[in-house]
Amino acid sequence: MIAEAPASLAAAETEFGRHSMREDMRVAFLANFADDGVFVRDGWRVSNDWLRPRPAPPIVLDWHPQYVETASSGDLGLSTGPWILTSRKEPSAPAAHGQYVSVWRRESGGPWKVAVDLGIGHPQQALWDAPLEARIAPAGATSSGGDLGQAEARFAAESIARGARAAYAAAGADDLRFYREGHAPVKGRAAALAAASMEDERLAWVVEKSETARSGDFGYARGHYARAADAAMPAGWFLRVWRREAAGWRIVMDVTNPAGR
Repeated sequence: MIAEAPASLAAAETEFGRHSMREDMRVAFLANFADDGVFVRDGWRVSNDWLRPRPAPPIVLDWHPQYVETASSGDLGLSTGPWILTSRKEPSAPAAHGQYVSVWRRESGGPWKVAVDLGIGHPQQALWDAPLEARIAPAGATSSGGDLGQAEARFAAESIARGARAAYAAAGADDLRFYREGHAPVKGRAAALAAASMEDERLAWVVEKSETARSGDFGYARGHYARAADAAMPAGWFLRVWRREAAGWRIVMDVTNPAGR
């Protein structure tokens, strides 16, 4: 049933985190990523290909979902929440904190698998005790705003012409989640536009891959971004999740990692 999609996605993410705690992060990632699922390691990499020849890192990585949203068709979804990382070699060392962002997909009758993963770190714990929120993208709002690629193109054009803040003001959903490295997560378009982490300079955004749910109401784009003055040099990597609303496509999740992280 499509109505169970958010609950099943939250359950899959929760079990993913528990798997990491039972065994280790590497084993859990190999078990839960799609064959073409990617994360950032000096650019976008196929996770399983990158992890398979490497040993497990000497860390304990724990996380759980705080917000999930799925397409009305139940084949694509967003999961985000807090993570905490401790060292196996120095268990008394201070823990690191942050937020993960994952896009999951599933084929009909199959399990959820991670398609894209990107996250941020920040100095203090945030959202660890926050209750789980879950929703389904509104069905039926599928006729306005063109396709997701056109929405990304409009966003990129606005960013180059008027700056990133103007682009988010035009395209952000009311409940936009805005994540930037070194900063606590921000929820809400108004809060994001006022945040210290919101850049006002002109940025170029290059989509490397995008996917849209069968229902046409939910999707994502990932790629890299650059300063307009040096568009040939990636400044970092982005993952942007979109929901189609009555007024058109709107950004519900936006996360970046600076290059060299």
